[in-house]
Amino acid sequence: MVIQFKKTRLAAAVATAAVTLGLSTAANAVVVVGGDNGWEVSFDGNVNAFYMNGDHDEGFSGTGWTAPVNNDGTGTFVLPGNVAAVQGTDQLNTSRINTGFLPAFFSFNVKSPTVNGMTGTARISFAPQISSGNTKFNAYQNGDSALGTGAGTQGSSIDMREVLVNLEGGFGTASFGRTLSIFGRNAILKDMTLFGVGGSNLQGGGTTFGRIGRGYTYPDFNARFSYKTPNLSGFQAEVGLYDPSVEQLNNRGLSMLDQTDTPRFEAEANYTTAFSGGSLHFWADALYQDLESSNRNMAGEATVHGWGVGAEGKYAGFGLTGYYYGGQGLGRSLQFHGGTACDALGQVCEEADNDGYYVQGTYTFNGKTKLGMSYGVSTEEAFGLATIALSNNADERMARDVELSMWTIGVYHDMTSWLKLIAEYSHQKNDFGENKFSGSTGTATEADIFSVGTFFFW
Repeated sequence: MVIQFKKTRLAAAVATAAVTLGLSTAANAVVVVGGDNGWEVSFDGNVNAFYMNGDHDEGFSGTGWTAPVNNDGTGTFVLPGNVAAVQGTDQLNTSRINTGFLPAFFSFNVKSPTVNGMTGTARISFAPQISSGNTKFNAYQNGDSALGTGAGTQGSSIDMREVLVNLEGGFGTASFGRTLSIFGRNAILKDMTLFGVGGSNLQGGGTTFGRIGRGYTYPDFNARFSYKTPNLSGFQAEVGLYDPSVEQLNNRGLSMLDQTDTPRFEAEANYTTAFSGGSLHFWADALYQDLESSNRNMAGEATVHGWGVGAEGKYAGFGLTGYYYGGQGLGRSLQFHGGTACDALGQVCEEADNDGYYVQGTYTFNGKTKLGMSYGVSTEEAFGLATIALSNNADERMARDVELSMWTIGVYHDMTSWLKLIAEYSHQKNDFGENKFSGSTGTATEADIFSVGTFFFW
């Protein structure tokens, strides 16, 4: 057997998997190893790095999970639960050299021969990062890189994002494994900050936040079985059964909603069409999951559900994207993170109302340089007074209406098919309303983030 190494376009099935990560838009080639009997193995990936400079108001939270509280009368702001404190400062100025919104990737792809009209593809993606967690000698940091604290030597980590198989044929595509979830997927993949920095995460390790919680909720990578229909004159739909999630911040870690006896259901419908000089893409997505308690003395339960609609149009270098979502219990930034709460006895549980949107306009010069502007907002209403009053841990997360917003301008330039240069400026605002339980006044914090960086693709 003779094995040849060559540069080539990604096979159609493998390209579909790469598009799931939003990487194939800039990387048109991978290394393909050709073997006998129609099997193919290929590799693709990226390394990226950004210089970032940010100014943050005292008590600003990139995720918007906590509100700054002036609770000692001295002007010192302390975050609820003593999560962190910034003593006596007006502004926190930070410079970092870090990974952007996307980590680096190294992806391994396998494509089978076609048998009876069916082709199998598999993809395994490792997602390391260059982040150092701004500590020079710390050998290990506790925490999850998705939350911004990082893990591993000096805050670096490797995230196993995709372990995926697709079986494709005239029947459509049957898929199993771990990949980006359906609900909110198109919103994040069409966000221009995907190849930039977006929101702030300049005080810890891990990737930055992009537009998470400021126009969409983060879908994350999850285990699932799914089925996608064939493309029928531009129409295509996908449904998935997902490994269900528990509520991650319910009453500060109390496992009241820890029983998931049914899968999570997610779905998406798409319509795409092309015309002379342009294209249109419309989509709708949805999520549904029940949550109960395994404790026989706790009768509380909750239902988390969400829906979204989006559209993207392109014509003669211009691009316009919009997305709107609504639901209950979703969480204000990460899905299933702080979206539900129960009373102290676990008899009554409640889902917070969530909604949000973002709009984005771009223009691409000479097919290589994209200039873009975007604005987005996510909101979460306060929980009911009864839930707050009876909770063991009534806090700012539960008692305030919250609005998280961000506007961004960016320039994204393809030097070659394998090298991209990026510059972005973002302004974020966290607006916390009046505390409906204590009556304390609302407060707002802001942050400004400037970044320049580069991607190398293969």
